[in-house]
Amino acid sequence: MDMDKNKKMLLSIVAALIVFASIIGSLAYHQKEEESLPKNDAIKFKEEYESLNGSINEDNKMTYPVVEVKDTNPVRYLSDDEAANRLKNGTGLFYFGFSSCPWCRSMVPILLKAASNTNLGEINYVDIKNIRDQLVLDDNDKVVIRDEGTNGYREILKALDSVLEPYYLKNKDGKNIDTKEKRLYAPTVVVVKEGKILDIHVDTVASQENAYTPLNEKQQEELYNIYQNMILKLLDSTCDEAC
Repeated sequence: MDMDKNKKMLLSIVAALIVFASIIGSLAYHQKEEESLPKNDAIKFKEEYESLNGSINEDNKMTYPVVEVKDTNPVRYLSDDEAANRLKNGTGLFYFGFSSCPWCRSMVPILLKAASNTNLGEINYVDIKNIRDQLVLDDNDKVVIRDEGTNGYREILKALDSVLEPYYLKNKDGKNIDTKEKRLYAPTVVVVKEGKILDIHVDTVASQENAYTPLNEKQQEELYNIYQNMILKLLDSTCDEAC
């Protein structure tokens, strides 16, 4: 009798372990399945930028500026090819940057605030960190392409050619060497209507000397007014025909 009792108890324990393992396996499967699902662009943008809060830039040992982004932000991710096509034919506001760019981290909350206060429906965002070409000078000050940019990036340069500044590299003597190329710097904000460039703003404000130092109230107000005016140009020009 005792042997049968012990056997039943052992079988009960084994059955319980099997059930427990099945539950754990099911939870792990569903968690993995949820992680594999595409995230909403607003949440993706929030997580991408906030994930670096308090982190150290390994290149210069500086702490990344803290960014707080609402999960209801109007950011929509575009590929470089999509952005090039929209710049040539579409209408909207475009933000070119990347999350580890300290200048970008300074301006993102201000751009989002300006978009919210003007009821801008959408910010077209292009992460340009890994799509640009990398140009360097050789020992004879000849421009050399170290890394090729993407085709989409080159199309973006063509679309913005009329508003982008010439790209210079400094040689060992501090002399500017004209690369005969243009470059898309981060951050760059552009407003376009039906392929026509209405306005562009590069960097933050001239008085911000250190990208890792937060903008003061006066600088924030200056940058906010720049972005607000750009958005109003876009909304006013759109309203001319749609309202």
